[in-house]
Parts: sequence; C-alpha cells; structure tokens
Amino acid sequence: MKQLILISLLSVIGLTGYAQQDAKAKEILEKVTKTTQSHASIEAKFSFEMNNAAEKIQEKNVGTIVLKNKKYKLNIPKMGLQVTCDGKTIWTYMVNSNEVSISNLDEETDDLMDPSKIFTIYERGFNYKFAGESLDGGVPVYNIDLSPQKPIGDIKTARIMIDKQKMMIHSANMIGKDGNSYIVSVTQFITDGVYKDSDFVFDPKKYKDIEVVDMR
Repeated sequence: MKQLILISLLSVIGLTGYAQQDAKAKEILEKVTKTTQSHASIEAKFSFEMNNAAEKIQEKNVGTIVLKNKKYKLNIPKMGLQVTCDGKTIWTYMVNSNEVSISNLDEETDDLMDPSKIFTIYERGFNYKFAGESLDGGVPVYNIDLSPQKPIGDIKTARIMIDKQKMMIHSANMIGKDGNSYIVSVTQFITDGVYKDSDFVFDPKKYKDIEVVDMR
C-alpha cells in the first residue's frame, strides 16, 4: 500500500489531455507539461515522508527516478524497491527478498500504478483547482488542489506545488483513504542527461540466485 501511494505521489510530469477544469490551474499545468516535455530526459531526486498521527508513525525515505519518454527507472533504497521499464516491460525488483516480478506495460493501467508518469496524477481521474500562491521551503510556488472524480482508488485529497520560476513540480502532499498523510518533495532536477536504452532494462542474470516471477 505504501509503495503504491509513493508511486502515485511520484506521478506528476506529462499531461496529455484536460477535461473542463479550473482555467487557472489548467494554464499552469499546461506550462508544466510544456517544460517537462521539452527535455530529452529527466532525473528527479526526492524525499518521501509518511505520517500517521493516530498511530504515531512517521517514515522517511529518499529516492531517484529517471525518465526518458516512456522508459523509466525508479530506485528507493531504504524500501528496497527498484522499478525498471523499457516502455514495454516492467521489472519490479525487491532487493531484500532478491525477487523480481515481470509484467507487460498496460497503457490503460491506472496512473497510480505507473511511476513513468511522475507527478501526473492530475492527468486522468482528478478534478483540479488553483489554490493560490505561497512559499514552500522558501520557494515561491503555485498551489493546485486535486480531488478524485470517482470514489475509488487510494487518494482522498492531494495538493501539488509548482515552482513558479522553473515551472516544475516542487512538492506534493496527499491524504490517503487509509488515514495516512504523504509528502513528496523534489530536492533536485537534472535534465537532458544521456541515457542508453539498455539503462532501462533489468537483467536478472546479473543477480545471483534471484527468484523470477514472470506474469506476462
């Protein structure tokens, strides 16, 4: 569950279509899309925090994700999670159990399950509304609130904060239906790096005694 929420929070870059939404929010998101799609590749370093006040639980993680078109590679060391996709096949490797699950990329898969759409939860299934401007960690940002169009999925409410100067996602806050709150903050963007297609292929042969679960 926590992994899926994290992946959903990391779904905020690549917008393709808009419903009838808040005009100001739409304008901002279109600019974010134009900025991100102008780069050959994007690497984002981020921090991830999960809080449950009732249970007095707080978990913090850091990770990276690299994107090149529909290819991506997500790494969250503390969770022992690595997700690799070459645009057709997805490898989900659990480091601690030395197990990799292999599946086909489903273009119809819910955005919450697709980390290649880093910071794009507003693309489908959400209403969005401009919620003013503020400072986030000293950075001037636009605030956009998201709400599910249908009462399904794991998200109750969410807010994304967009760096006004860079027109890139700066952070995202989410409340899950499980009562937990989740915060993702992008600490660094590296754009237009050079990556080979082979960088987005997971080779089980490189891992001794790995268990392979092929679900294709």
